[in-house]
Amino acid sequence: MDDVSSSIYDSLMNPPSLDEWLFTVSSTPNGKAPGPSMITYEMLKHLGPRTSDLLLILICSCLSKADIPDLW
Repeated sequence: MDDVSSSIYDSLMNPPSLDEWLFTVSSTPNGKAPGPSMITYEMLKHLGPRTSDLLLILICSCLSKADIPDLW
C-alpha cells in the first residue's frame, strides 16, 4: 500500500524488554490448551524471576538470529 510507510516494520523483530515480556505473559488467558510445546500460559505465569529472565534471553536470541523453533 502506497499510503503506509514501510518504516512501521522497522522495529517489528526487536526483542521485548523484560517489562514488555512480563506484561504479555501476565495478560494471557488461563485455561487454554497448550500448543505442540505442551507449555501452558499458566506455566509461564508461575516461572520465578530468574527463569523468566533466562526464557527472555532465549527468546531474544531466537529473534536476533531469526531462528525460531518450528514448534513455537
